[in-house]
Formats: sequence, C-alpha cells, structure tokens
Amino acid sequence: MGSDGSPLAHDLRAKRAGNRFDVAGVGVIYGATTLEGCFAETLARFRPKLDLAELVADEWKAAGHLRPGSVPAGWRHRRTAVEIALDPGYQFLDVDDLDTHQVLRGELALGLAALGYGDLDTGLIRGPDRRVTRLVASWGYQQMADGADELYRFAGIRYVSSLSNDWVCWALFPGVELEQRQALPVEREMPDLVAVAERFGLRVF
Repeated sequence: MGSDGSPLAHDLRAKRAGNRFDVAGVGVIYGATTLEGCFAETLARFRPKLDLAELVADEWKAAGHLRPGSVPAGWRHRRTAVEIALDPGYQFLDVDDLDTHQVLRGELALGLAALGYGDLDTGLIRGPDRRVTRLVASWGYQQMADGADELYRFAGIRYVSSLSNDWVCWALFPGVELEQRQALPVEREMPDLVAVAERFGLRVF
C-alpha cells in the first residue's frame, strides 16, 4: 500500500512537498515490510497538530466537523492493502547504513553543500528536508548496473521510518517487477490499523 506511482506534480525545490524519495519525472511506489508500517506512514498526517488540537476541537464539533485526530471513512474506502513479492535478486540502496553514508558523502558532496549541509548522517536522512532525500534517490536511480546499460543497479531505496525504528519502508523505482499476492479492503477492524490508531491516538471511521 503506497503512492499511486504518478510522476511528480510538485516543486522538487520545496523542502516539504511530495514524498521523501521522489525522483523528478518518474513514479516511485512506496510501501513497508509490514502492514502496520504502511498504516503508520499514511496515517501520521492525521495526528492532531500540537498547537491547534485543543483550540479547535470544540468549535469543530459544534460545526459538525470531525474532531482533530479523526480518520474519515473515505480514507479507507479509497485504499486497498496489497501484499507484493519481489525478485530476491533485486538490490536496494540502504540509506540507514553507515557504509552507504560514506559513499554518498563523496558522491553528493557538491549537492549537499549547495543545500547548505556539510555532511550526511542518519539525522539528515530522517530529517524534514526532502531535498536531501530526493538528492539521494536521484543518485540511486541513475546508477546503472555494470555491463548492462538497460538495467538499474538499485531497484529502489530501503529506509527506516522517521516515525519509529519499528517500521522498515521501501521506495520502488520504475521498472521493478511486482508480484501481487493478495489485495484486501481496508476495514476498521484490521489489527494493524487498530494498533497504529491506538499508538497515534486516532479514531478511524
């Protein structure tokens, strides 16, 4: 379960627009190792803003709006939980690995400097500036397999969720072959959905 893989329709120069590992001009599909991780990544935006939740809660209720922290039923109805399998031969760029950081520090030094950063570490990878993560994703997407110009070295990005180390996520580049194993409607009673909603303090309709 993730994005629809549509090409970018936002400004890559913006720090917070779009998704973390988007690549200009191509569709990137996002997912997680577990269904709980998928729900966490997609439901995080429903968490009430710390500075507004209490101020607007009563006003919204009086006006007939859902209270902050509510997930409308339409969110579920528009989504399907899909389990996929990938070729075990695919390689992924692990952006949480120290050895990866050492390579990227050299390869992306000029790009990082242009963004105002003098180094690369886990804090920057998981930070709010998506220009950095898109720079990494673009580099990974451009790496070609040795001796096979039509193939990319990396099938995508492996990364740990910025919400919790419990959730491992994946950004899949175009051309990756997916095998769909099952597709399920998103029901309120799904244990993984219930678990995430409880941890985030959300009410799912």
